[in-house]
Amino acid sequence: MAATTTLTIDDLHVQFSLSGLDDVIFSVGARLSGNDDGTTDHIGRRWAIAEPDPSSFTAFADLTKSDVINFVKATDAYKTTVQQLTARIDEKKQIGTKPLPWEA
Repeated sequence: MAATTTLTIDDLHVQFSLSGLDDVIFSVGARLSGNDDGTTDHIGRRWAIAEPDPSSFTAFADLTKSDVINFVKATDAYKTTVQQLTARIDEKKQIGTKPLPWEA
């Protein structure tokens, strides 16, 4: 089974004025959490966001959580981070504890 991932937004870094636009997000602090059949892990990091196209810019006050999640998912770093998280979860699934064999 593949890990199910969840992205939780922690904070937004904005540039107050950029190319005639106000409050432009340039990075997102977030945690990517994963769960594969009860084995969990997470990675917290900051994702750099591409400069917006002025013709399709959404004002800061009008942004939704879904918009910001999509900004992060559009970065190259997101795919790499998902792969890292999945590898960490897979590694954790290979390690565990067992009862002592002489006490079984």
